[in-house]
Amino acid sequence: MSVGPRRKWRPRLWVVVVVVLGLVLCLPFAGLLLFKFYANQLVQQTEESLLSQASILSALYADAFSEVSGETEELIVPDQFSPIFPALSLRDETILPPRPDAVEGRVDPSAIHKAIGPRLSKIAEISQTGTLAGYRFLDPAGNVIGGSAEVGLSLSNVGEVTRALQGETVSVARVRIRTEKEPLIYDLSRGTRVRIFVTMPTLVNGEIIGAVYVSRTPNHIFRFLYGERFNLVKAGLFVLLATGLIGLVFWRFITRPIHALIRQTTVSEDGRWSWQSFDHLGTREIENLSNSFQALTARLQAQQDSLRSYTAHVTHELKSPLTAAKGAAELLRDKDMSDKVRSKFLDNIDRDIDRMEALLNNMRAFAISDQVLGGGHVKLAEVIDEVRRIATGLEVEIGRDDCEVPLNKEALMIVLTHLVENAAQHSATQVKLECVKDAGVVKLIVADNGVGISEGNRDKIFTPFFTTRRETGGTGMGLNTAKSIVETLGGTIELMNSETGAIFHTTFD
Repeated sequence: MSVGPRRKWRPRLWVVVVVVLGLVLCLPFAGLLLFKFYANQLVQQTEESLLSQASILSALYADAFSEVSGETEELIVPDQFSPIFPALSLRDETILPPRPDAVEGRVDPSAIHKAIGPRLSKIAEISQTGTLAGYRFLDPAGNVIGGSAEVGLSLSNVGEVTRALQGETVSVARVRIRTEKEPLIYDLSRGTRVRIFVTMPTLVNGEIIGAVYVSRTPNHIFRFLYGERFNLVKAGLFVLLATGLIGLVFWRFITRPIHALIRQTTVSEDGRWSWQSFDHLGTREIENLSNSFQALTARLQAQQDSLRSYTAHVTHELKSPLTAAKGAAELLRDKDMSDKVRSKFLDNIDRDIDRMEALLNNMRAFAISDQVLGGGHVKLAEVIDEVRRIATGLEVEIGRDDCEVPLNKEALMIVLTHLVENAAQHSATQVKLECVKDAGVVKLIVADNGVGISEGNRDKIFTPFFTTRRETGGTGMGLNTAKSIVETLGGTIELMNSETGAIFHTTFD
């Protein structure tokens, strides 16, 4: 048992649409998992804020120290500004372990530092209520003389403090020690797992009198999102609405028209194609596709009807000459038949054979009419010699020839042959061919000087198998074949009114 080729799996259109809509819906939620960049921004915002606070507190520290010590602080204005920009990030190699605990100081603070310590602590407590930051004011030995916590202990064992007391402003990110359990969703934001520390030296008249040590946990993105919850709800509703509109557009302009086209191209139970116009054609391309399907359906149905009719007609037409030829052949077996009678029967057989040959030739012309419809353009001057060879006994001339007929040479010859033969059959002696182009419309005109076509037959001449010369071998398929070729290429052919002869106009838009 033979197995046919395996059919490749292909998704349905609605599956593709659903996947696209799902991707659109996932974009906002996927963005919630990509917080690294924004978390870095939050860390740098926190660092920048701490640098600003440390700078102000350092100035207050220096002013308090000068006031208590009685030393006049000289204001030194630099030649140019040298701002400190935030540079921290959440890369693994830049995050330090948790800050070491404070230790007992080895050297007591000076009397001046002890005197200004409570004053600085008060400033720290007031600032902390609004900023939620931790403040430490250190003396040159690293002792905490004031601040929000650890007063009386020493931070000289902390790396960034040591560097600051040497005159360097230091910013570091350390792993945060959590004192309370936070929601699990906060773990998605790495910024909630670190704490930012900024240490800035304090100078009076060029000498380091201590440092300001400021720390704070960066704001996490979920707190930011919560603050923007109303705007986020609006954005979510907009995303849902936009997704719904995208789905509606897909359904209205693509999915529904395509399914309608599929239903329209289904063959009915009686084997016929029935096409019904519908309004929801979606896009211009689908409308053009629908029109092409409609034209193709009409053409296929016309061909099917013509084939059925032609088959029935040819079967009937061939039956008569075959029966006559068979009967004549049987009679010719009579040995007593005279030569005159035998000659008569042989003539009958020749006529019957000619009749069958004409039917078969017209059947072939009708069958290959679609095979010669390739694109092309040809001028009458290029085919006039061949037309004259076919039209024996006729004078064929060209009138106007200022355009090209939108047919290839073989198709044009079939059309002209049938029209010229029709002229010869109606006693014409002259045939005039013209090609005229007006406003983009090409018109092929074939006119003869014959007896013309009677009024009663004018509406029948393009009907398959209609002929007034059946007794002389006419099949009635010549003009129908020409009409089929012209209409398949989007043209029309019609018999015009004329006082003498017959005039056929073939028009191509």
